[in-house]
Order: sequence, then C-alpha cells, then structure tokens
Amino acid sequence: MSLGPKATSVKVDGTPDDFQIPLAYHGEAEPGGATRLVVSVPTERLAEVHRALLGNLKGPFGLLYRQKIDRRAVAQGKTPTQGLPPTDRVALELEPERLFAALNDHAPLIYHDARHEFWVRGDQGAQVIMDDDAIVYCYPDDPSFRDILEGLGVGERPEQNVSNRDYVKHWFLAEADGHEDGLIADLGLQAVPHRTG
Repeated sequence: MSLGPKATSVKVDGTPDDFQIPLAYHGEAEPGGATRLVVSVPTERLAEVHRALLGNLKGPFGLLYRQKIDRRAVAQGKTPTQGLPPTDRVALELEPERLFAALNDHAPLIYHDARHEFWVRGDQGAQVIMDDDAIVYCYPDDPSFRDILEGLGVGERPEQNVSNRDYVKHWFLAEADGHEDGLIADLGLQAVPHRTG
C-alpha cells in the first residue's frame, strides 16, 4: 500500500480539490536578506529530491526535529491540536551515513506524516529544511542546489504550491508513531527548549 502526501489541498468543506502538487522551484529573499530556494515535489519523488539536496551539504550534520503535533497525545484527548509550542529535538555532529540510514528506515514518518519539520544544517552553514506541508527550503539560494534540482528535472517556475493554497488538510499516521520513536533513538535526538525563528 502506498502512503499519501503530508498535506492535501482541499475545498472549504474538506473534500479534495483538483490541485496537483507541482514539480517546481523558485528563489526568494527573506525580509532579513537571506536567500533561499522553495521546492515543491509530488509525494512519489519527495524522498529522492530531498535526499539529493541533503547530499549537497557537507557533513557532519546538525539536525533539528521539530514536532509540531504530538499525534498520540491528541488521539488520547490530552492536548489541543493547536496552540502548544512545538517540541524540539536536536542531534549534532551526525555523520551523513547515519542520517541517510534513518531517512530510509523511517520514511513513512519523514515523507508522509505532517507532525514535524525536519531541519538539516551542514558544517559550512547551508541548510535543507522540510516543513509540515512537505515544502523543501534550501538556504542559501546557491547554484549547487539549482544544479541538483535541474538535473532531477525540477524546473524553475513560480507555481503555486500546497503551502499557499486556501485550505490544506494535514495527515497524521498512527503507523508513524513507532517510526518517530525509532528516529529519536537511532539519531540520539535530545529535547531542547523551543526557540522561535
């Protein structure tokens, strides 16, 4: 059984609309002056493109796993679905092989469940971030990232993506709970106080 996307564009009543996730990227500058690429990838190619972009970073890596929704607690009625600060867990000095093994082992969580954001920083400061909509951000807007995307057939087009649709439904998988525990254990992620920004 194939797993679905992290997020789906829907109508106001929650039923699916006809929006298809584009295969495209564009560059933009943040108000503070930082540049980045915004990458939209259909679910069936998300892991491939994400891992290729991560391969552009120089190890060892720093990782931030930001759990925005505690699916188990919500399912048990213990917390509201909105309004709580995220839970941040970090690992430093991760060797690339260890990270890529974890991505393979816990793909249902990483690429199909919307409970988290996944931030990876290389030792020279470049970052690849995947948010809960499965939008991938590359910092900075660098020719090496662009070359990887173009080589994978991801073209530069300012197309609308899931994150700027009017209504979006996020998906949380019970089967990803065990993967979340496994990811934390496999990478030795440690809880830290949440920081904004």
